[in-house]
Formats: sequence, C-alpha cells, structure tokens
Amino acid sequence: MKLNYDFSHTGNFEMKVTTFFGLEEILAQELVKLGGQNVEAFTRGVSVTGDLGFLYKANLCLHTALKVLVPITKFKASTEIELYEGIKQLPWEDFMGLEDTLMVEGVTNSDFFSHSLFVSQKIKDGIVDRFREKTGKRPDVDLLRPTLKVYAHIFKDEVSLHLDSSGDPLYKRGYRSDINEAPMKEVLAAGLVKLSGWERHHLLIDGMCGAGTIGIEAALWANNIPPGYYRNDFNFMRWRNFDETVYETIFESSVNRIKEDKVEIIANDIDGFTLKKAIQNTRNAKVDDVVKCTEQSFFDLMPDRKAGVVILNPPYGERLPVAEIEGMYKEIGNKLKKDFGGFTAWIISSSPEAIKSIGLRPTRKIQIFNGSLECRYLKFELYSGSRKAVKNPDTMTKYTK
Repeated sequence: MKLNYDFSHTGNFEMKVTTFFGLEEILAQELVKLGGQNVEAFTRGVSVTGDLGFLYKANLCLHTALKVLVPITKFKASTEIELYEGIKQLPWEDFMGLEDTLMVEGVTNSDFFSHSLFVSQKIKDGIVDRFREKTGKRPDVDLLRPTLKVYAHIFKDEVSLHLDSSGDPLYKRGYRSDINEAPMKEVLAAGLVKLSGWERHHLLIDGMCGAGTIGIEAALWANNIPPGYYRNDFNFMRWRNFDETVYETIFESSVNRIKEDKVEIIANDIDGFTLKKAIQNTRNAKVDDVVKCTEQSFFDLMPDRKAGVVILNPPYGERLPVAEIEGMYKEIGNKLKKDFGGFTAWIISSSPEAIKSIGLRPTRKIQIFNGSLECRYLKFELYSGSRKAVKNPDTMTKYTK
C-alpha cells in the first residue's frame, strides 16, 4: 500500500483543513492569503498544498479552521478483518517508535462500519499489533497528548487515513476561562465576523455577547493576532520531523505583523455574571484595550455612531416558551429599526418562527451550524429614514436640506 506522505518527505504535500459547514469559502480565502496552493473547498473543509512550514503557519494563523490533517493513504475495506489487515500492513514505524504514544479518532459514514468507537479501536489494534509482531512490544495509548494522532474517515468502503497535526481542535485558542461550558465556538465566532463584512475602521457591536467570543475574535482579525498565539501545544510538535527553528521563525514573523490600530468593538450583555467572564476572556486574549464590555440590556443600548455592524446571537428558544421567544425577536426588530439606522445587522438563530417575528426582510441568508443546531445567519440593511430616499440620491438631498 502506497503512502502519500511520510516524515522523510520534503517539499509540498496535500493537507485537508476542516471547518464548520458554511465557513468553507471563508477558510479558502484565508488559505489563499496565507500562501496555500491548489486551494479547493469541499463540504466542511478545504484542501490545500504547502510545505512543512505552511502546515505550521496554518495551525498558528487560521481563524476559521478546526483541524489541519495530512492524508497518508486510502484503501478499501468492507469487513472488520479487511480494516484490521489494511491498517496492520502500513509502515507505522516510519511515524513512531515504541517509546511514543498513540491516539486514534475515527469517523464513519458507512453501512459496513456503524460505530466510530469500534473503528478507532480496530485501527489502534492494527497499529499496535504490527509493533508487537515486529518487536515483541507495543506502544502505549495517550488520549491527552499523544505523539501521533491518527484520524480515520470511512465513507462506504473507503478508508482514508490522516495524521492530525493540530491535536486539540483549533477553536481551543487558550484565552477562554469558561472552558467547562458550551458557548459559541471561537471558529464559528470568527466566521460570523468575517461573513458580516465588518472592517476594522467601522464600529462593531455584539449586543448579546455572552462570553465575549465574537468581540474577541473580531479583535484578533482586526489586529492580525494569530489565533494560535495563546497555545503552546500542537500535535506536530511531537512528530519526528518537527523543525523547531522553522516554527520559531514562523511564530516570530506572525507576531511581528500584529497591529495596534484603534478599533471600536463593544461586547454587551445584560447579565453581570456572564459579562465578568467576557471581561476576563478579553484580558486573557490581551484585547481588553480594544473590546469595551458594557452591562445593559440590548434594548437600552444606544449607539453613538450613525453606521457600523451589529451582530446578535439571541436565545434560539430551546428553553423559552414560543410566545416569549417570538416576542423577544419582535422587540429586537423594533429596536434595530428605531435606533440602528445606517447600521448593518446580522442575527444567527435556529428558530424559523422567531426569525419571522423580527419584522424585517433579510437581504442575505446563510445556512450555518452552531454545534448540532442548524441555523440561519441573516443580514439586515437598516436605513435611516425612508428606504426609497436612500435609493434615490436626489430625493435624499431633498430630505436632508
């Protein structure tokens, strides 16, 4: 069985960079800007070609990536035995030794293999049994910081094997103190900011900020702060071919591009306890000089600008009665119309009924997932005065004289 990649490989090779559904084009744009070649989007990911240094840079600098995977081979298997034997014949000793540790993550979409945990276990058995037959010993498993993390994807009867260069998902930036809770993932927050079209010279308001993730991710974008800046561990750092000198050069180069421009970002929440977490997270991310945290109801918030972008992640209705959630969304629409003329508003929600209650017509709808919830990310152009006046400059002159 032919390997597409091994640790003696030099030059360019293929990588698969994964992301959330709906963020593929944003991620592709990031990869092109980063210098990737042969960039091509697919569902929940983008393929790209680059060298080892590019792999380091992708892990360190991508805002909307979840994992950077290196494909090593594919083969066919429709039975447990075929899977096991296919794994066992691969030269795993080229990637790790007995002193190294192993972790396998399996994902399956197949009638032949219905359980991902079973797939992971069988692949792990094939790897360690190869070592046992050749040396009489086997490497250990480490589920926290393995030397080698293998990612396997089975679609029908095709087994695709990858090396996971990231380790922990890249949304685990390292700046958030509320890690035991499940607010919006950083990668999704970064994607929402980028999809909104917000630019650093405009005001950005996250009106219901929770842990402050949207505002923080906007600050990272605006000031060229690499999202991996806060992490000191990627799985590629334990690979045999890790080049620390190259990584340090890339890290220093990325840090040297950090800007300190004046940016106006407001992260607002009505709940004082929640806002304290947001404040702590902005401090951890070292963007507390950029993100201003305010404690008040969104419905009391009054912008001091006549234009900007407002992003809202309101409750979706899982824990509130239908009438109550629809009433809240109606109030949101009224507030936007009354006090945010000249702004562009974006709202993410999984509740179609609540969305209808906003009372505004979206100019763009994007399908996206927040965790397991299928959502719509909606754009609303908010006009000052008559919409017709904005469309007709001559009429607008008449109204403003």
